[in-house]
Amino acid sequence: MTLLAIDTAFGQLGYCISLDGEVLASHFARARRSNSRLLLPTLDLLLSGIGLQKTDISAVIVNQGPGSYTGVRIGLSFAKTFAQVFGIPLVPVPSLDVLAAQVEGAPEPFEVLLNCTRQELFRARYEGKEGIPVRLGEIEHVKDGTSLLPELTGPVLLHRLNSARNPQLPEPENPLHPSRNSDSCPDPALLNQVGAAALRQGTFPDFDHVHPLYVKQEVTNATLR
Repeated sequence: MTLLAIDTAFGQLGYCISLDGEVLASHFARARRSNSRLLLPTLDLLLSGIGLQKTDISAVIVNQGPGSYTGVRIGLSFAKTFAQVFGIPLVPVPSLDVLAAQVEGAPEPFEVLLNCTRQELFRARYEGKEGIPVRLGEIEHVKDGTSLLPELTGPVLLHRLNSARNPQLPEPENPLHPSRNSDSCPDPALLNQVGAAALRQGTFPDFDHVHPLYVKQEVTNATLR
């Protein structure tokens, strides 16, 4: 099965194409405002480099956020259009699940926190199963990260949260660091891996129920209505 993973949730342009679990091609660039213009030609270039056509893609995996409003919207819109045109499954993956996939060998359940704006956070709890972190429960929106962080005594993976950018938020007691990618954005191969697991297990919504998750909760709610 040939899978295409698309990730623009944090303003980057990330692609990964795999065949039966083997990565055939990947791309990462800090394109930001150029994403909408570069999505299609970059994909065409990747496919031509490995001798594939768009019709060879079996399913599309996409980072559905939370993330930047523009990044999430562009990536998900492109992924939905691609899947609909070619009649293939669309597998949405929350960004916190992708961030959690950066952690290898966590000795116990751990938290992933995505810093949004000022003191706001998204949080989720994970534990490792068969080498892949599995989320325990739903993703939670926390408006006051200042009061939350001192309560977390177990391992915590932070994204976009550091003392230089957010001095009003305290450091966690037991921080985790990405062991698979030291960059500020996850490798798109991780999105491919997490999405492939969801596809195998059938744990993804049908096409009409695939929605973006935005940093601003009121925008997400308005989109779902």
